Formats: sequence, C-alpha cells, structure tokens
Amino acid sequence: MTVRVAECRCGELTARCEGEPVCVSVCHCLACQRRTGSAFAAQARFPSKQVTISGEPRTYVRRADSGNHATYQF
Repeated sequence: MTVRVAECRCGELTARCEGEPVCVSVCHCLACQRRTGSAFAAQARFPSKQVTISGEPRTYVRRADSGNHATYQF
C-alpha cells in the first residue's frame, strides 16, 4: 500500500495518507492563488478514513463564488 506523508516546515503538523487519492486537481482561481501564493493550487483528496493527522491544525472557512463553504486546514 502506498503511504504519503506531508509535513509543515516546522514539523508541528503531519498528514499521513494511505492508498490512492480519489481525486487530484489543479485550481487557478484567485482564491487558490492567494491561499498558496502561487499561480495555482494542486490538490489530492483522500477519504477521511485513509488520513491520519498529527498535531494541531488551524482551520478557516471561506465562502466560494457558488455560495458553498470551503473548509481549509493547515
């Protein structure tokens, strides 16, 4: 089984994802550009049962142009 580990620069937060993502996408909307500080944001989405987070993530919610709420953790 494939295991992917992402860690913040200071090492306080770690995400461990097992298996394959259900979706991989790239977005170039202005909100994603602001969020990442780049021209686009790459995303891989996994079912929550395949993800283990260690540390204390910060959460923020933003309203999308569609009116839906998008929740981000970092």
